[in-house]
Amino acid sequence: MDIKNVLFAFAGVSMAVVFGILSYNGANPEWHDYQRPYYKMLAQKMNDPALANAPLKIEQVWLPTVNNRADRCMTCHKGIGNPLFKDAPQPYTTHPDFFDEEGKPTGYILRHPFEKFGCTVCHEGEGQALSVEATHGDVHHLDRELLTGVFAQSSCSKCHQNLYSRNASLPEAPTLMAGKELFRTKGCGACHTARQMRTKGTAGPELSGFGSKTELSFYLVHIFEHVEGDHTKLQWEWEHFKDPGKITPGTIMPNFRLTDEEADQLTTLVSSFKDETKESIPMKFLSSYPFDAEVVAVRD
Repeated sequence: MDIKNVLFAFAGVSMAVVFGILSYNGANPEWHDYQRPYYKMLAQKMNDPALANAPLKIEQVWLPTVNNRADRCMTCHKGIGNPLFKDAPQPYTTHPDFFDEEGKPTGYILRHPFEKFGCTVCHEGEGQALSVEATHGDVHHLDRELLTGVFAQSSCSKCHQNLYSRNASLPEAPTLMAGKELFRTKGCGACHTARQMRTKGTAGPELSGFGSKTELSFYLVHIFEHVEGDHTKLQWEWEHFKDPGKITPGTIMPNFRLTDEEADQLTTLVSSFKDETKESIPMKFLSSYPFDAEVVAVRD
C-alpha cells in the first residue's frame, strides 16, 4: 500500500476525531455539568419538579462602570444570591454574610449587590472564563489570580482608600484589619516603604503598589524554586512571611515565626496595597467608610 495513502487516511481519521471532540465539547460545555445539579437541587427545595428542566444558559453581568469587565461567575455559582443554598456545597453555596438566619438580606453583600459590583472586583480572576481550570487554576498569563477566602479582603482598599488610618476599623474585613496592626507591631515599616501605612523604610523593597503587580510581572523577577505551593504571587508572599530565608536565601528579613493566621493577615494587608494609577475604580465608587474614630469624635 502506498505510504501516502496511509498518511492521508490517518490524517483524515485524526481530523474527524478532533472535529467530533470539538463538536461534543461545544454542545456539552463544562458549565452544563454545574447548572444541571443546581436546578435539580432547586426543584427539590422549591418542591417544583419542573425547575429541574430549566434551560441552561450563561449568566453574565457586564460592569462598564466598575472595572469594564464581564463577569460570568454566576454561571456556575448559581446559588450565591439564594438563601436556600446556605448549606449547599460549592459552587452552589450562598455567598457568606448575605442573609441572616431568617433568610433576610443583611451584611456587607447587601451593600455590594452582584448586579452592580459583580465578582471580579473583589475576587479578581478571569471573570469571562467558563471552565474550572481557566478560572480557578494556576494561570500565569492572567493579570490577577483568583482571590478566595480571607484574601479577597485585600480588594477592599480599591474603594475604601482610607482604611489604613490608625483608628479606622472595617469590621467586614477582620483579617485585613489584623494585618494592619501586625504590620505596626512587627515593625515592618522600619525596613519597607508602604505609602498607605506612612512608612519610609529603605532596607527592603517598597510595598506600596504590591497588590497591583500582575502575576506575570511578579513571576519574572522572583524565584519560585523554594515555593512548595502553587507558583502564584499570593502563595510566594505567604510562604515568604512564614520563612523568609527559605523563599529568598540570603535575605536580611528576620523570621518572625508567624502562625498561619498571622501570615494570612500580612499577606492580605500587603496585597491590599494598590497603585491607584493601575486600578480602574471610578471615583463615584470610592468610599469614606470606614471612618476614623478620632476624626469623627472631633467633628461631632
